[in-house]
Amino acid sequence: MGGTESRAGRDVLVKELSARLVALRKRAGMTQQEAADAMGKLKTGRNVVGELEQRGLESACLLTLAEYLRAVRAGFSDLKDVLDRYTALPIPEPARKRAEAAPGPRVRTWENGDSPSEREDARYSPRFGEKRELRSRTPSREQELLTLRVRRRAGYWALRRLLEFYIHTGLNEVPIPPHVGFRRIMATYARRVFNALYRTHRAKEAKRVERLARLRASAAKRALDSALAECAEALAELAYDEMCRNDEIDWMPAEAEARAVMALKSKHRVVTDLQMCLAEWADVASRYNSALMAIYERPYKAALDIAESVRCDARTLVRYRGAALRAANIARTTVPDKPRRKQSVKDWHATDWPEELDRRLLERMLAAALATWDALLPALPPAPGPRPV
Repeated sequence: MGGTESRAGRDVLVKELSARLVALRKRAGMTQQEAADAMGKLKTGRNVVGELEQRGLESACLLTLAEYLRAVRAGFSDLKDVLDRYTALPIPEPARKRAEAAPGPRVRTWENGDSPSEREDARYSPRFGEKRELRSRTPSREQELLTLRVRRRAGYWALRRLLEFYIHTGLNEVPIPPHVGFRRIMATYARRVFNALYRTHRAKEAKRVERLARLRASAAKRALDSALAECAEALAELAYDEMCRNDEIDWMPAEAEARAVMALKSKHRVVTDLQMCLAEWADVASRYNSALMAIYERPYKAALDIAESVRCDARTLVRYRGAALRAANIARTTVPDKPRRKQSVKDWHATDWPEELDRRLLERMLAAALATWDALLPALPPAPGPRPV
């Protein structure tokens, strides 16, 4: 009798035993919850009773079965015929006897002319791969190879950081604005060229030429201009040659540093050209905004000083302050000798001001605000250009 037949007989026993347990409980006129209460399992007892009736002894021990039989006023004698039918099944053939009946492994017989060294070489030949693996890949060697692999990968990312510096410097010298889309395409193509050079560092020249040819074909398929592709390829080759000249191409960091680098996500292991452009743009914008805020209130102060130089009541002074704020806004939002500045001044003169405000004083306030702002403009740092995308 095989293992499959034995398993089938066991399944039949479980079904018959489950049906017998359900019949014994119904004979006692009890529900699953009442049986659980009689067993002393108030909270989880119903689940225990349900699993016992569905899976038999597979989900419970003999003590649980005894408690169940006591709760439904039954005994082991009510299950005797079911258990006897299972124990009467034939025992499956032991696996050991089947293994003994199988043919044994082939054993090599040595000739008298074989030397001990030849026997040793034949023992650890590729035919005996498992023994050779155990002999050459000891646990200490395995850990050493793993550490070396981590250090080599971390060294590659160190070179990638250096490559991004070359790409960023080269694209700035061309010059290519950071906000144009093809700058990112060029940077991506330069990285692919560098990877091809790095992967074929010790390979044959033909393999490197083949990979570079595939990259050029891919660039042409993506409609990348040939001049831009050549520029990006020149940047990658320049960075690679400098690394080889300085013996940096095979550099590997220490184990602790390498593991710290590889613990990061790949997007955090290197600062790309786009991130450098964004950082530079943010720095220029921050310095420009700081300088702008430092002189932002000076046109308003200049116009307000003229208004406060004359004596007037509090209500009139409040209206002069509103006019001073408008004059400062005209100065800050317009450029000298431009149509917008001329139109804003024209609208200022055409405004229907309240009668209590002096027209000549208002003109002096506007002139003071414009002159103050125009005098401060040369001291401002250059304004940031478009944001890199």
